[in-house]
Amino acid sequence: MPTSVRGLQAGILLILLPVFFLSALCRADTFTNRQTGEVLHGFATLFIKDNKAVVRTQEKGLIELNLVEWSVAADKIGRNNKVVVLTIEGPLMYEIETAAFARAMEQAVHEGPLFILLQIDTPGGRCDYTQRICSAISNTAGCPVIAYVKGGQFGGAVSAGVAIVLACNKIYMASDTVIGAASAVTISKEGQLEALADTYGKDVAEKFNSAWRAYLASLAEKNHRPGLLAKAMVDKDTEVIEVISSYSRNFIDPANRQPDQQVVRIWNRKGSLLTLTAREAVECGIADKLADSLQQILRDLEAGSAKVRFDNTIQEAATELKRANSQLNRILKSIDLKIKQMKEPIPPPQVMGILRAARNEFTTLVKLAKKYPDLQLNAKALEEELNSIEANYQKVRAGFDGKQNSQD
Repeated sequence: MPTSVRGLQAGILLILLPVFFLSALCRADTFTNRQTGEVLHGFATLFIKDNKAVVRTQEKGLIELNLVEWSVAADKIGRNNKVVVLTIEGPLMYEIETAAFARAMEQAVHEGPLFILLQIDTPGGRCDYTQRICSAISNTAGCPVIAYVKGGQFGGAVSAGVAIVLACNKIYMASDTVIGAASAVTISKEGQLEALADTYGKDVAEKFNSAWRAYLASLAEKNHRPGLLAKAMVDKDTEVIEVISSYSRNFIDPANRQPDQQVVRIWNRKGSLLTLTAREAVECGIADKLADSLQQILRDLEAGSAKVRFDNTIQEAATELKRANSQLNRILKSIDLKIKQMKEPIPPPQVMGILRAARNEFTTLVKLAKKYPDLQLNAKALEEELNSIEANYQKVRAGFDGKQNSQD
């Protein structure tokens, strides 16, 4: 049996995957047929292809509408007087939490709340998981998603956490929080953070960073926020100044400044990643407002009387993974003990007992590997080891039975 069944992996924390936004997203709950004038009140629960959506209406229940044929108006008539609150806290490093977030968002959308509120305090993490979280935020079938950078252990939204905040329709920040410093890094086999260029070389690193810059900018601009400021959070060579021209406020690269444009402020100089305080984020338009409590946000969004449901799906998933990891560690210790026992001269009945117990443990390991990818177990290798244990057990048993029969 192997002395170790789990390996360490180095991976890119910020790996850009393709982003697909639903062009038909509507922020409305009153639907009016363009030809007949029929009016329905409700909320979309799911978007499907060809501009069609599944809508839960007060008048006709759950129906399918072609959004090309219906105009929409932003109001709360068709929604339930409730708010669903989810919390994203800590590093974004686990598949189980990412999947739990997607399920929680889907469930929240089907409840038809006034909006979904995300309480966020994260230092960032893996971008493939961040991408999935952002996709779940974008695919809420018209239900607004509000970000609340609440602060705490990590002080706000940093690195990949910036993407999650920018994906939301509206952003509130606690006065003592920050947002920014979103450059891509990797984790070495020793668990140390390393620059992409040090791991993959300058050319590959620039490809990653270029894609990541564009991604954050697209998230910002999608919700009418300064895309260049988002890029400056990724690239320390991006300079940003704020200028006014004909009473228009713009954030530009200094190289693109026109003679008639007055410089109001330098937001980022070459050589540093942009990180904004909460007040700065509001001032430049990255965030909408300051808020130091959930109740303050509810009042501001005219949801003071709404029923608030706190969804703990993500936290429950983290607890489940912790239990699975504890079970894994117990099994690994037991396997190591059995390896030591097998090195000693012991009678066949005891050997068979050890192999039977090992067979049960490896069966459990296979199940854990398939259910919890975060444990980084190789299910195929474990199944091969299980087959080897079974073969050894049958061999020892056959020899023992043959010896017993010859003695008889």
